[in-house]
Amino acid sequence: MPYRSRALSFLERNLIARLLWALSHFTRIFCMLVDFVWPKDDNLLVFSGQLGQKFSDNSKYLFQKFVKYYSSEFRIVWITCNKSLVKTINPYQSKDFQIIYQYSLAGVMTLLRAKVVFYVMGKSDIPFAGFSRKTVTIQLWHGIPIKKIGTGADTDNWRSLLARILKISQYTYWICSSAIDRNSTALCIRSPIDRVVITGYPRNDYLIEHKKIPSSEILTRFPYLQKKIILYAPTWREKTKVQFFPFDDFSFEDINAFLEANDAYLLLRGHWADDVYARNGKIEYGSVTEGRVIVATHDVFGDVQELLPFVDILISDYSGIWVDYLLLDRPLIFVPYDLEKYEKERGLLYNYCQITPGPKVSTNKEFIEAMQEYILNPEKDSEKRACIKKIFHEYEDGLSYKRIYELIKKCQ
Repeated sequence: MPYRSRALSFLERNLIARLLWALSHFTRIFCMLVDFVWPKDDNLLVFSGQLGQKFSDNSKYLFQKFVKYYSSEFRIVWITCNKSLVKTINPYQSKDFQIIYQYSLAGVMTLLRAKVVFYVMGKSDIPFAGFSRKTVTIQLWHGIPIKKIGTGADTDNWRSLLARILKISQYTYWICSSAIDRNSTALCIRSPIDRVVITGYPRNDYLIEHKKIPSSEILTRFPYLQKKIILYAPTWREKTKVQFFPFDDFSFEDINAFLEANDAYLLLRGHWADDVYARNGKIEYGSVTEGRVIVATHDVFGDVQELLPFVDILISDYSGIWVDYLLLDRPLIFVPYDLEKYEKERGLLYNYCQITPGPKVSTNKEFIEAMQEYILNPEKDSEKRACIKKIFHEYEDGLSYKRIYELIKKCQ
């Protein structure tokens, strides 16, 4: 009997999952039909955040620029399912913009009237909404990909594949940062290439503006950022947890001694979707560590773009963060300890060794030596970084928001 109960429970959960999947798609299709007949306000722009929850990434930076420069021309709205975000931002609300809760009558009516809707992750940003061709939907995305994304990534079954295709096909435009990025993105999302537009990323406008003058407000909150800062930020693994120090000769004492000798700090930052940990159990990600190794969780630094101008050396793997960081012309170190496995399970868009302009370390000794070399000579490998930067960044003028503005004007 207990075995039968567990089997029924599994079947019930599976049935509920299927019903929810079907309901979500029915809701989107229904919204698309209503959207097709609903009158549009040509000057209404709606911005959404990560899973509808956060005020961050490309959507945040584009929103801020549009509020600053184009609020007299457009009605600008940020829509969210996070009520605390509404309360946090609304005290500063002015005639220049609005923050609206999406699961409300005002939220639904705003989406129906919107001429342009911006996403930063996917349809999960506004999960119930579907739009007809009358609405211009623009995918800002959340990182220049070097790994497969969208339908280019492996799919578990036909249902997953169909869901991705339905989501992607609804975007009018998808922005990117360069010609090679455009080609790769179009192939990954199976979109006509003229729907992938080279504008640059709004969040990188911030990096370019603050390259020489980082935020004084952040420095006031975290005075140690005045020292040498090394950020270790690996990407998310779908089937395993990331290992920050995957070295057989790992020694926390040696790393901390190196940091002490150079008056430096090592910040550990995992992907927001990952509950990560250090391999040997000494350094638990999620709590402040001893010495000069500090966790830099999303609770501490909600937006990594604000942290990057303070970073002297970036350590990563397959994350798009290092591609953004190229704009700062600073050293990169790579720890691709599971490269073969990652290529097999997720897939990469490029030859990893050819596009990564920095040392690939596999031991604790190499890890420390690479950091030491770059502290002594930050210009080392600068020509390699400049070459790769030209491949991934067509623009370095900090004006991606203007190109997106021009794209919108063409749609009116």
